[in-house]
Amino acid sequence: MKQHQRSHELRQKLLDDAIGMNAELAGGSWWHSIDLGGGVVTPGVHSLGELQQHYERLGLPEDLNGKRLLDIGCWDGFYSFAAEKHGAQVTSVDCWHPSNFFKAKELLQSQAEFHELSVYDVSQARLGSFDYVLFLGVLYHLRHPLLALEQVCEVTREFAVIESHVIDNLYEAERPLMEFYEFDELGGQYDNWWGPNLECMAQMARAAGFARVELIQREDTRGVLRAHRRWDDRPETLSAHLRIHKVLNAVTVARHFPRHGRHAFIAMWVAGLPKTAKRWDVRVEVGGFGIHPTYVGQPGDPRDAALMQINAPVPPGLELGTVPVRIWHAGELSNDFEIEIVEGTQW
Repeated sequence: MKQHQRSHELRQKLLDDAIGMNAELAGGSWWHSIDLGGGVVTPGVHSLGELQQHYERLGLPEDLNGKRLLDIGCWDGFYSFAAEKHGAQVTSVDCWHPSNFFKAKELLQSQAEFHELSVYDVSQARLGSFDYVLFLGVLYHLRHPLLALEQVCEVTREFAVIESHVIDNLYEAERPLMEFYEFDELGGQYDNWWGPNLECMAQMARAAGFARVELIQREDTRGVLRAHRRWDDRPETLSAHLRIHKVLNAVTVARHFPRHGRHAFIAMWVAGLPKTAKRWDVRVEVGGFGIHPTYVGQPGDPRDAALMQINAPVPPGLELGTVPVRIWHAGELSNDFEIEIVEGTQW
């Protein structure tokens, strides 16, 4: 009985701290409204209803049992705890130690694992891989946004949700644009560096290694994209004539491919691909991950004149060992060709 009373008293004290029984907390130090149970909701700048609607728009499966989810820039933790309630094994990351996150985590008895890390330090070696990654409200705070997206891609297996401040309401343009803020031009904050438009966000995500990108929400100054690691149009049956004849390292001409670095490029020689094929029409898949080719055209060696050459980066986040490479074009699916992924940045 005494142990139960002590537990009740501890919970009540934590609740008192969390909901802001003093003027400072009630004044808005919580960014997220989080339902702590017992009718207690933290006094967040963003309401519980608003955040629940945002979570539903992310497109995560209803049942996340057996799935790993990474929440980069977790802040108070609403999205981490919401995903955990749906069954996910959650890892939460932020570049500082958010006290509100730990208050909510304790009250909710959450098992979310927290790491105080810069997004530039997020890696497969440090954290492993995740089925889903949330990258919400972080991109425009970064000095090196493309580098950050590369780190996000490396640890994503299925898709990442990328949300950012955008400038589509300021510039009507179909081409990719990004505005730079040297001082505090955006919101009076010194750590707001960039304002991309949605086309820029999408192209940067693909350049970082994601196969395809879809727009899931657009507001005046905010945009949300879902960036997928896999193509969604792979043919079901093999082609009779589209064949990969050989695959070599595009830089070293060796038969090994490092996971990272300037030597992590693949060159394929393919029969049955029309000479009119364009880079954006050809799908490359390595180890199950889609990747955009960097070159589709005639080989440099006259002895290969009957073939077409395709060069592509090694997709981020591959496991070491033997993986299949395949391509498809205009509904034609090639054979599989196995290559070996090795450790190191070069070979």
